[in-house]
Amino acid sequence: MKIQIHKKSAVPFYLQVGNQIAGSIQSGLLLPDEKLPSLRLLADELSISVLTVRKAYKWLEKNGYAIVKPGKGVFIKKKINKTSQTEIGSNWQQSLGINVVRSQYLITREQVKYDFSKAVVYPRLLPNKFLAEEIQKLLKDDASILTTYGPVQGDFELREEITKHLYEFQKIKCTTENLVITSGVQQGIDLVAQALLKPGDSIVVESPCYGGALDIFINKGIHIIPVEMDKEGIRSDLLEDVCVKFTPKLIYVNPAFQNPTGISMSNDRRNELIELAQQYSFFILEDDSFSDIYFEEAINYLPIKYYDKLNHVIYIKGFSKTLAPGVRIAALLANGPILDWLIAVKASMDVGSPLLTQKAILPFLRSDRMRNHVEKLRTALQIRRDTSVDILSTLNEKLQFKIPNGGFNLWLNFQDHNLDIFELLRKANNDNISFLPGVACYINPTDVSSFRISYSLVSEKDLSDGLEKLRDIIKNM
Repeated sequence: MKIQIHKKSAVPFYLQVGNQIAGSIQSGLLLPDEKLPSLRLLADELSISVLTVRKAYKWLEKNGYAIVKPGKGVFIKKKINKTSQTEIGSNWQQSLGINVVRSQYLITREQVKYDFSKAVVYPRLLPNKFLAEEIQKLLKDDASILTTYGPVQGDFELREEITKHLYEFQKIKCTTENLVITSGVQQGIDLVAQALLKPGDSIVVESPCYGGALDIFINKGIHIIPVEMDKEGIRSDLLEDVCVKFTPKLIYVNPAFQNPTGISMSNDRRNELIELAQQYSFFILEDDSFSDIYFEEAINYLPIKYYDKLNHVIYIKGFSKTLAPGVRIAALLANGPILDWLIAVKASMDVGSPLLTQKAILPFLRSDRMRNHVEKLRTALQIRRDTSVDILSTLNEKLQFKIPNGGFNLWLNFQDHNLDIFELLRKANNDNISFLPGVACYINPTDVSSFRISYSLVSEKDLSDGLEKLRDIIKNM
């Protein structure tokens, strides 16, 4: 009987053991009345505690797979509960293990009415009708677009418009040759990881960090070094110590209204990062997903890429969140040999992003529609942020949070670090509410009881109703 323990998996060890033994029983590898290894023997073999094995065996007994005979051991039951062919057909897979160690998207899978777990814009705030009309027009004019591969690097016309957009809004000068169109920011991060990193390489991330990026780095076997943040962003004094000790290849940052905290990195800190990159020869992966969504007044911050003179910064600008998540468009900007590596990886990954969606957003970028849309979106999201702050501020004796100046998220910490955040999530799910537990944003276990509320995905009424319900749940815990 072969059992694999995946140390970094979010699935508890006892459940990994129990599931794999159950799969062996269902597939006939373990027979009725067969004795399972002793607690001590299996614990030593798997390098886990005896208590964990005992818990696994109790789980097997509770679910009708085994029987515990005091003084004799644990045995497979003569008759197990009848299982459908579908279940039998899938249980054998448990014994094979899995290469995906974790995913933040598996933490909140419940379908709920009040969904505060995803940093996505409420669909009615997006230009769905316009994009649908543009796609219909494209297909009517030339249906062959569905049967045509676009260039691996991305549609030339779209890259041309994005160069203009980046100069107008981010003050970044670039050419079409330096841009690669990706299927969203997530694919851009994955591209960089595949092109630049191999298992065992060291990278630095903010702590806490965007969970989707952590998933990519963890699942590629990369050595991840978290560096804590202060009100100006990632701490450059700590980063320098890390550079001396570990020689990282890459630092991943989300400098504008960081996901999940909402913190914006100061200009001084951005310049310090560039200086450290030049001194210690590492890349900076700059994820710019939220800089367009600022409140009150324009934030006087320029992208880190703006200060990049020696090609240390790989810049990713996402358009999906502000236009249409289903379109999945982002632009990756890189200079030097790394650009060729990224294009080669993109070719092997998907032979180019879909041409139809690239063409569909062109009219939006070519006119004032983008500017007008983003201005309206800022107003709508600022109202939602203010609503969230008003409701949750009544919990000041229990919760701590800073009011973000932009973005989609509110990052909250409980004063009581002993509070069980997953118990809160269970109670919230029972009331049709979800949020993202803070553990999804940390690489190491933490005693901080934190969670992220995304105020962007629901209507104003559902935001108020859902947060009031969540406030009452927290009050009663």
